[in-house]
Amino acid sequence: MSWIKRRPFLALGSLALTLRVAAAVVTEFNPIFPPYYYTDSRLFHEAAVSALRENTQGRRPVFEGTTNTRAQTLLVYQLYRLTGPRPLAVKLVNAVLGAAGVMVLAWLFGFAFSRRAAFAAGLSIAVWPSYVFYTSQNLKEAPANLLAYAGLACTLAAGLPSGASRARRAAFAAAAGLSMIGAGFYRPQVLEALSAALFAALSFAALGGRRVHALAALGAVAASLAVYAWTSHRVEAGADYQLVTSPSGITAFRKIHRLDDSRKALAQGREVGTLLFPDTEFRTWSEVASYLPKGAFYVLFMPLPGLYPMDGKIGRLAASGENMLLLLIAALAVRGIVRVPLTPARLSLLVFFATLTAGAALLEFDLGSAGRHKLLYLPMLFPFAAEEALRRSKMKV
Repeated sequence: MSWIKRRPFLALGSLALTLRVAAAVVTEFNPIFPPYYYTDSRLFHEAAVSALRENTQGRRPVFEGTTNTRAQTLLVYQLYRLTGPRPLAVKLVNAVLGAAGVMVLAWLFGFAFSRRAAFAAGLSIAVWPSYVFYTSQNLKEAPANLLAYAGLACTLAAGLPSGASRARRAAFAAAAGLSMIGAGFYRPQVLEALSAALFAALSFAALGGRRVHALAALGAVAASLAVYAWTSHRVEAGADYQLVTSPSGITAFRKIHRLDDSRKALAQGREVGTLLFPDTEFRTWSEVASYLPKGAFYVLFMPLPGLYPMDGKIGRLAASGENMLLLLIAALAVRGIVRVPLTPARLSLLVFFATLTAGAALLEFDLGSAGRHKLLYLPMLFPFAAEEALRRSKMKV
């Protein structure tokens, strides 16, 4: 046990990995949830197997769908070339990436919080059941979240005051650029949130007197955006992503994607049972603003017992139990946020959280996908809650 005290973050990563490997193996032989929970996993598997078949027959594989779908399919395909079409292999790789994401998050939190608070927050995320499940499946969550966290952490490491040498800062800046570009290919909106968070934090740091390092890191962010814009155009990613700039555009986005998801569900013999306010229409920005609190509450904390029908479904029952704990964490986080002055690193976490929460509140139309996507940004509140919980525990001693 002494090595755990000496290497707490390595122990954290080991725990995260153990839980995810266990979930990968268990769900491979006993899926637990209904088949529609694994629809995306099945589609990635089938697309990769089809590409593998094309390759063995001497034809060039063609990957279809949006850029993020093609990115994940390509990852699965390349792995299948080594292991054969074995879904468990992908799940185990994602378990490793998911555990790495937990460690990077704990490192990121260390820029803004004490070692104990950062570790406690990382531990909470490591054992969060939904996070364990979704980062141990053949899904985009593990690689996409890891890339986003690495982009945020490496940019802060390059741009905030520290004893790091110029060479280390340059290495962090390069790693940040690559991670942000990768995150953009998985989810373009995440790249926007990362950019907003980092511009806010590094501008704050520059105003505080560390202009050289902070401005250099800002340059790395801008370069990453420029490179992503060029490369995404080269692979025709622009057609995948709609820039929503008006209330009517938000309504159209929700309607188009809701109908598309409903069509796909009907093709599988089922209906989407967790639509979020499907009849909502926005005509003015004031209507958008008034909807935001309700939309944000739903994408962050629903379903909750007594407020959302459970219908005896195991997934909703499990999610409702989790969400009650998440409400407590959020309440502690709010207290921690207002109690302690902002720093550049803390500002980056809050801007990242707020940007993606606002986007999800307006553009998420299905509670199922909203619950999966919040795993990326809701953890930004965890270190604020951990710090507040540790402070209260000391007061009681």
